[in-house]
Order: sequence, then structure tokens, then C-alpha cells
Amino acid sequence: MKLRNFKDDDTAVSITVGFILTFSITVIILMTVLSSFYSLMDRAEQTVMRDEFEIHGSDIAVRIATIDTMTGSAIDSGSQVGRLEYNIRLPAKIAGKPYSVEFVNGTRDIVFMSEGREETIVKIPYYAENTVVFSTTLNSPKENFVIMYDQDSNAIIIS
Repeated sequence: MKLRNFKDDDTAVSITVGFILTFSITVIILMTVLSSFYSLMDRAEQTVMRDEFEIHGSDIAVRIATIDTMTGSAIDSGSQVGRLEYNIRLPAKIAGKPYSVEFVNGTRDIVFMSEGREETIVKIPYYAENTVVFSTTLNSPKENFVIMYDQDSNAIIIS
């Protein structure tokens, strides 16, 4: 009886088994790469949204502070403030998604948030020592907004 060396014996290896193993490994690697790519793209979208929110929020905060400073200086010098207003144009969508802007008087924050995405919430503080900013929420599809000073209530109204 002749002994066989199974270590070097490849007569029972099937082409089908080799193909299935190679195909399975290729599919697993491809799925891993694709899921990593989509995860990376989602994070990039969130970063773009937060950056855009910070840019627009800072612009609005500067305009609020400008109106507040101008009215404070005018009132301190004994003058009356007639009409102060800024027109603001915000994009309808950022990173392809609508968003909202909330002005919170209690915390003196401008809160930008994309619909249904808590990871994109950005809070920008504003400065208003001489006036009150009325709390309000703006929705982005409108695009055109007005920041104006109301002399009767000594308040800044955003609509």
C-alpha cells in the first residue's frame, strides 16, 4: 500500500470553490470600501453645512451688533433713531438641504440647524446691550429677510 502525502495533493481542489472564495472576498472588500466612502461623504457634507452656518450667523451677528451700537450711541447723545434696517439674503438650501435660523433672546444665540440633523446645529452668540432682539424662527426657503430697529419697543425685529 502506497501512502499519499495530502499536504502536496491538489487533485481534489475545485475551480468552483476557488471562484466562490475569491468572489466573496472581493465583495466584502468592495462593500467595506463603499461604506467608508459614504461615511466620509456624509461627514464632509456636515462640515460644509456647519461652516456655512457659521459664516452666515457671524454676518447676522455683526449686523445686529451694528444696529445695537448705532441706536445706543444715538440715544446716549440725545438723538432719536428713525429707521435702521438691513436686508439679508440667505441661500434657500445649504449642501442641498433646507434649514432654519432661530433667534433666542434668552441665551442671545443665533441657532442654525438643518432639518432633522442634530449634528449640524451651530450656535452663534450675538451682542445687543442697548436693545432687545425679539425671538423668532426663520425658514430658509424664503431667502430674503430684514433686520430692523423698532423705535417704539427699542427692539430689533427680524422677519
